Amino acid sequence: MSEPYSSRRDTITFVICLMLAVTARLTPVKYAEAVTSAIRDTVLFPFLRLQDKVQQQRVWSVRFEEISARADSVSAIEGKVQGLMQENARLRAILRLRARMSVHHIAAEVLFQTQQTEGTTIIVSAGEREGVRRWAPVVAVGGLVGSIQTVDRNTSVVHTWAHPDFGAAVTALGDSVVGLVAPRFGESATMMLELRGVWYGGEMPEGTPVFTSGLGGVYPRGIPVGRIQGVLDDRVGWSRSLLLEPAVHLATVSHVLILLVETEDLNGAFERRQ
Repeated sequence: MSEPYSSRRDTITFVICLMLAVTARLTPVKYAEAVTSAIRDTVLFPFLRLQDKVQQQRVWSVRFEEISARADSVSAIEGKVQGLMQENARLRAILRLRARMSVHHIAAEVLFQTQQTEGTTIIVSAGEREGVRRWAPVVAVGGLVGSIQTVDRNTSVVHTWAHPDFGAAVTALGDSVVGLVAPRFGESATMMLELRGVWYGGEMPEGTPVFTSGLGGVYPRGIPVGRIQGVLDDRVGWSRSLLLEPAVHLATVSHVLILLVETEDLNGAFERRQ
């Protein structure tokens, strides 16, 4: 479109609008209102409907954002409530265990949470100030966690059952089965234990619980260590090795008890799960 034609069109449009404005100004009120109403109902009606829909869309958008924000808040609160409920259950369980303990012990919180597939130590919130010393056994609700290896003033480092240097004398089926438990490092992502030096004879049903025997001077008798999951090796002389599922999965431990007496018998202190 050429510039002169565009300018001429704009001028004509301006003149028409000016004439309509003057006419509306000079028209009596009752006729002006009728004309205005007619224009609203005809020419401006689609535009008014569009404006109304745009306004409704804005309102719905604001309401949707508010509802989404409330839903996110509810989800966040629900997650916190679930975490608090789980923490409450763990604390109740550790309190029940404390009530059953016949030996002097200290409750501590796990400050460094190890992962189930990596890490062999945890740091707990008790140290020299609370009377913790090296080699003190560490237990949780399910059973054995490990022993204290490094003691600072306010914290301590625990070597868990997953540590390569871990070893514990154990017994099962009364005292008819004895052996040594150590961590098993295999291809599986889940850390397991291995019961070594078990006499070849006798049946060892799957699910049989294994407890510390009290030998060795570190772990008291009667602490759950794990449950038998199967036979690893029964072709070496008169002994065989068994696979154990740990009684305590390290990734779930948030609170522990540090035992300050090693010579007591803890049979009955832990719940026996079938």
